[in-house]
Amino acid sequence: MESVLKELKQYWGQFVSTDIAKAFQNELENFERWLKDVGVKLLSARAREAAERGNPVAKDYPEQYVKGLVRRGQAKVLVNMFAAYIVQKGLATQYWLIRNKYVAGGESIATWLRLLRKIQ
Repeated sequence: MESVLKELKQYWGQFVSTDIAKAFQNELENFERWLKDVGVKLLSARAREAAERGNPVAKDYPEQYVKGLVRRGQAKVLVNMFAAYIVQKGLATQYWLIRNKYVAGGESIATWLRLLRKIQ
């Protein structure tokens, strides 16, 4: 999964310029460490879930599935994972993040939060 972290790093510059990253700038260093530990497990859980739903790429090539997910979502993947991280840490609520337009919708955050509960 080292290649997945490299893929995420490509979009880090875009991510840190987003409103949510600027608003919670003091958490970026912690989030980066969290990505290396929990983020990789979270992305693996996302691939397992897709495989269970019948996605053949996720089943046979989970790392490629995750890299494709990151490529398609680019910085949005990091934004949504960061939003879930913030909610999990108790720094904000999902509703507050949506209301203040830090994220577009709640379903992405909800997906990451659900997966976080599964892996913990």
